[in-house]
Amino acid sequence: MMTRLYSAFKKYHKWPALVFTVFFIFFSISGILMNHRELISSIDINRKYLPNNYELQSWNLASVKGSKALNADTVFFYGGAGIWITNQNFSSWTPFMNGIPIGSDNRKIFDFEATSKGNYLAATRFGLYHFNKPQQKWIKCQLPKNDEFVTGIEIVDSTTYITTRNSLYTAKDVVENLSVTKVELIPPTGSKPNMSIFRLFWIIHSGEILGISGRIIVDIVGIIMLFISITGLIYFISPKIVKRIKGRFKLRRTKQTTKFSYKWHLKVGALSALLLMIVSLTGIFLRPPFLLFVVSGNINHSENSTRKNDIFWHDKVRDIKYDKERNLYLIATSDGIFYGKELNEPFCKFKNEPPISVMGINVFEILEGGNYLIGSFSGAFQWNPTNGIIHNYITGDEVKSTNSLSSPFGSVAVSGYSKINNDEYFFDYDKGVLPMRQNQKDIAMPKLVKNSFRFPLWNLAQEFHTCRIYSPIISSFYILIVPLAGISLIIITITGFAMWLIKRRGKRQQTQF
Repeated sequence: MMTRLYSAFKKYHKWPALVFTVFFIFFSISGILMNHRELISSIDINRKYLPNNYELQSWNLASVKGSKALNADTVFFYGGAGIWITNQNFSSWTPFMNGIPIGSDNRKIFDFEATSKGNYLAATRFGLYHFNKPQQKWIKCQLPKNDEFVTGIEIVDSTTYITTRNSLYTAKDVVENLSVTKVELIPPTGSKPNMSIFRLFWIIHSGEILGISGRIIVDIVGIIMLFISITGLIYFISPKIVKRIKGRFKLRRTKQTTKFSYKWHLKVGALSALLLMIVSLTGIFLRPPFLLFVVSGNINHSENSTRKNDIFWHDKVRDIKYDKERNLYLIATSDGIFYGKELNEPFCKFKNEPPISVMGINVFEILEGGNYLIGSFSGAFQWNPTNGIIHNYITGDEVKSTNSLSSPFGSVAVSGYSKINNDEYFFDYDKGVLPMRQNQKDIAMPKLVKNSFRFPLWNLAQEFHTCRIYSPIISSFYILIVPLAGISLIIITITGFAMWLIKRRGKRQQTQF
């Protein structure tokens, strides 16, 4: 009976493993790399070694997020490609990144502002920078070590407002040094501190839920998966090698390797089964199609938490704007857009909002006439929050409001926006620059920018981890690899654990006799 069960488990263990072993190896390596973003942030990959869809053309791939025009001869363009100075004719381009650490990941600019005293501020993934004019270099500002992902900058009179993924800070406009003060953002009255189910799955999958210990555990899981993938492959291939070379060479070392691989593949896999199951289950819900089941769900934290305000905003804040006409502070988050007249009072959430991609807001501008410009991968929309009227900014068509995040991609995947004089440009993630009028000046992407905007190693690891790297081969079907591999790993883990138990029981019975 046990022999039959073992054979059945072996069958359902072997074939899914053979199909997905290579993917498991890449999942392991890429996951470990992604877990140490700071350590690899300076390492870039030349895009010529990547598939064609990673090629830079006409400011695509989020190379531009916005611009700041000071005068005819000084126009700053900022985004994934860093900070560049050009003019209104776009005839010359000069890098403006001295002092910011090398590496395209370090030089991704999420926001850029010029203060009333002529200072410059830049928001990056790894901190806030201000430009020191005497030294002619960027200097990193002091922010809490665990809260350095800066998402937005807004200047109102002499006060600078800085948002990170978790918090809001203020600073006075000074020339030499920038000292920040944290502002306690207050959630809407009656709201509960909550966490999205997607976020919960992410912090479990990444190990963030346990801090540095969790990251170490995830690293260990990655090493384990790499080990059992390689040993499993060796155990499958070795007998075939032995059969081919038998009688011609001494096979002692090959047989020892096979025996070692089988023994420790089974043992390590069984002992780490629970961790592998957790990683698999959480991983499949972080990507489509299972993502759709968790993207809108929330889990409430304890009301007794002394940090309930911080918890409400944690990892949600994306940008800040000040509406002078309405005297409102606006906070864009992953849960929608909130407003308040005072920062020390409870914020309110708008009842009607334009479609915003689940991947987040990329453009947030205050327009004339009380309208807002909202751009994301769902498109670009002109929105009047007073009357609730929303128009597609590009086509002019009226659209319905929504109270929840929308589909990841619309007809235009807006990754950036620029207005220079009266000329407006949108930047589509795939297509690049999209002028709003036919007779506008063309913004050609110079070779200097192309050559400097390389592909960060962390992003390459992410492309392998999400399987987007395979899209040139299998098109949109790549989204099925993660869920299928995750389900397969669950089956492999269960059957492997069962095989280990059967083997262990058999050894015990032999010992008794």
